[in-house]
Amino acid sequence: MVQTEGNRTVRRIYAALAWLTWACIVVQVFLAGLGTFADSADWKLHTTFVTYFEYLPIVMFILSFFGRIRGGLRWIGLVLFALISFQHMSVQAFSNIGALAAMHTVVALALFLGSWYAARKSSRWLAPGIGPDAAHTQTGSSIR
Repeated sequence: MVQTEGNRTVRRIYAALAWLTWACIVVQVFLAGLGTFADSADWKLHTTFVTYFEYLPIVMFILSFFGRIRGGLRWIGLVLFALISFQHMSVQAFSNIGALAAMHTVVALALFLGSWYAARKSSRWLAPGIGPDAAHTQTGSSIR
């Protein structure tokens, strides 16, 4: 598949957003720990920080069409957004249903792993020669 410079630029933006999403999720988990274990007054940081990155996965999903990104990297943005939406619901709507509310922590783990997957798989677009599929990038294989 021949890549245009526009596709390369979109893929670089996608990869940067994937890494930014992963970093934000790590910070979000840290803020939850800070509010839980250090000072409960810091809990507000955890509840408001998500507003700064919650839509990044949707932007990644949209960019996947312009960057001709297929397979798991296309759909992970939509999955991450759905998981973030569930996080909101688990606090707002399910707080009285213990098992569903407790899923908040499990979904945080899924968000970490999903964003890590997107960041690692898209690393090759930021710096050729790094990432899990670097050999395929150098031979010109299509990206899935």
